[in-house]
Amino acid sequence: MIFITGDTHREQDIAKINPDDKFPLGKQLTADDYLIICGDFGCIWDGGKGDAFWLNWLESLPWQTCFIDGNHENFTLLKEYPVETWHGGKVHRIRSNIVHLMRGEYFDIDGHTFFTFGGGASHDVQYRVANVNWWQCELPTKEEMDHAIETLQAHNWKVDYVLTHDIYQSHPLTRRFVLDINNYDAPYFDIQMFLEKIAAKLDYKAWLHGHYHEDGYYIRDGKPTIVLFHKIITLDGIDILRNEWK
Repeated sequence: MIFITGDTHREQDIAKINPDDKFPLGKQLTADDYLIICGDFGCIWDGGKGDAFWLNWLESLPWQTCFIDGNHENFTLLKEYPVETWHGGKVHRIRSNIVHLMRGEYFDIDGHTFFTFGGGASHDVQYRVANVNWWQCELPTKEEMDHAIETLQAHNWKVDYVLTHDIYQSHPLTRRFVLDINNYDAPYFDIQMFLEKIAAKLDYKAWLHGHYHEDGYYIRDGKPTIVLFHKIITLDGIDILRNEWK
C-alpha cells in the first residue's frame, strides 16, 4: 500500500508518521508498503547527530520511506548521496529503506505511476544564510526542467499521480507567498510557472503536494489537486477526501 503525506521538517512535524504516536496503522505495515513525503523532509539538514538520529529511526521502521525535496533541505549534503535507478526512476539512496525521488523522474510503484518534481521557493529568504540554511537550488535549473519535459514526452504526457512540493501558478495557494525570482541567480527559474506549463498538458489522475502547511482539496479541469500537511492518505482514499473537504 502507498501512503502520502506532507512536510515533516525533521523533529518539528515527523510525529505524524510515528507508529507509536499519530500513525498507529504503521505498526501493520511491511517492507512492501511505501510512505511518500511531499517535500521538506528535513532529515538531511545539518549532517550531524540530529540527522543521524532521525535517519536511524526511519530506517528502523518497517515500510519504505520516500521523499521529494522541498525548500527546507540541505542540498549540498543531499547531492552527496549515491544515485541509483529505483522503480524505473533516479533516486538518491539515503538508507536501506529511505530514498529521495529526484526531480523530473517517473516511477512505477506498486502498479501506480508517479511523476516527481521537488523544489519550492522559501518565503523567508531574508532571515536565512546562503548555503547554511538556504540554497538557491531549491528552485529548478533549465537542465532539470528540460529533463522533466523529456521524461514526460517519453511517457506520452500521461501519469497516474503527480508529486510536487510547490504547486502550479494558477492554484489559489500560490497567492499566499510572493516568489521573488530576484533572490536567485540566472541558472534558476520560477517553479510555479514551470508546473503551470506541465499542468496544462499533462494527463493525470491526481496531483499531490505539500509546502503550504495545511490539508485541502482543489479541482482543476475535473481533476483533484491535494495539499497535505497533517493528514496521511492512501491513493484509494482520494475520492473519499473530495466529500470530506469540499
